[in-house]
Amino acid sequence: MVFRKKTLDPWDSALDGARLWVSPELLVPLHREVPAMDTFYLTLRVIPTAANPRANDIEGALALCWILDDDPRAALAKASCKVRQYGWDIVEVEDCPVVTTRDNFIERDLGLEQYDRAQEQGMAMAFIAWSKDGHSSYGPFALELSDGLVLESCLSDVARLKRKGRCLHFDAGSRCTEVIRAHSIQKNGALSLIADHGTVYALSKNFGDIKRHKGTLAFTKQGINQVSTFRGFCEKHDNELFEPIDNFPVVPTQQQILLYAYRSICKEIRAKELNVSLYERHAGQLDGGGLHEATRFGLDNLIRQKEKFDKSLRTRAFGDVRSVLFCSQQDPCLVFSGLIYPEFDFLGNALQDLSDHSALLDLLTFSFVPTEKGWGILFAWHEDSSKACVDFMKSLATVTCEGGSLGDHLFRLVVSNCDNMAIRPQWWESLTEHDRTEMARVATVQADVFAPSRHDYLMSGLTEIADWNFEKVISDMD
Repeated sequence: MVFRKKTLDPWDSALDGARLWVSPELLVPLHREVPAMDTFYLTLRVIPTAANPRANDIEGALALCWILDDDPRAALAKASCKVRQYGWDIVEVEDCPVVTTRDNFIERDLGLEQYDRAQEQGMAMAFIAWSKDGHSSYGPFALELSDGLVLESCLSDVARLKRKGRCLHFDAGSRCTEVIRAHSIQKNGALSLIADHGTVYALSKNFGDIKRHKGTLAFTKQGINQVSTFRGFCEKHDNELFEPIDNFPVVPTQQQILLYAYRSICKEIRAKELNVSLYERHAGQLDGGGLHEATRFGLDNLIRQKEKFDKSLRTRAFGDVRSVLFCSQQDPCLVFSGLIYPEFDFLGNALQDLSDHSALLDLLTFSFVPTEKGWGILFAWHEDSSKACVDFMKSLATVTCEGGSLGDHLFRLVVSNCDNMAIRPQWWESLTEHDRTEMARVATVQADVFAPSRHDYLMSGLTEIADWNFEKVISDMD
């Protein structure tokens, strides 16, 4: 893809002498409305692919794009992905993303209409195209590709793949025939601690909820039997392997630490396997921006990490893991289980390059754990991942010593990096509308696969919401 700097004029097409048609019907909604987003305008020079229904008639076009986002790189990635999904190859970036306001499009009816539509739907597009014969013209036409049809097919495949599952136990074999819906967050000892009549608030996976909230992730009330489950173990192995953490509070022992990390990794492997399968089945419609390659790389790294934990479990070398446990005696307001490849620390320093697909990335897991006197946040990693993970934890100690709130930093980390969490209903309903909206906004931004991570995303935001206090820290960090 070629980038070319150019002074912004949304209507300077440099196509003198060509017969143009404008297709305002080619509007591609993202259904996203997030506060404080900029409106980026950009132009892509495109040519139709063989699958494009106008491939025989159109020589080329300009795709005019209005994108709501807070990062120009993410805006360009989203526009490029959507354009490719609709049957166009990108020749070059005609106009790089720039922030615009409504005033930029006053007295420009089409531009003003699309700008306003982007404010409602998160994205709008119009195409200016020229014909191959140089004299034909065309009116607006409807796209044959349908997001609705693609989505319906994807949701059907998601349900089928989730029902299938497989046992990820390190000693799994042909006898593992009955794969169950295992909880990645314990039902007893975690979810039951915060549930109200068997329900909690959790991020909704229902497309109707996402559509009603215009693309922003939504926290909805759900039963604890459905929250945090995945088909990753047979009943025998799930009961036997995780018995030391499902039936006992965390001390912590080295075995308990390893098992919490192992469960987080297995949960994420199943999620990544599902995504890779969807990209492979719907390659032409879902992956216009390298998502399949990136997800495949993430899955390969997880599998390589799991192999290390498999070996530790098989040989009972529980001392291969390192950990930090923050202990609290408060009533918990949310429970969670997740993992990250630490890219930036709490000071905004870079830790590892996630774009280096030749490397085995350092992996850090974090889990809510019940303790004898309350609960805690357990960070755990294999000793081979110590470089990035130790630096990450040291940066947290530094910001705390410099007066930063430990509770705010940990809460920000969890909400920003974990979609596998459940919230106490009474606590969620006691929050202000602003705080609930801010939590949903942060979760949405960090879940955006097109947006590059900000180096300072752990440094501010979500303050004084959870009011977490930690009385004790237990660490075996070198």
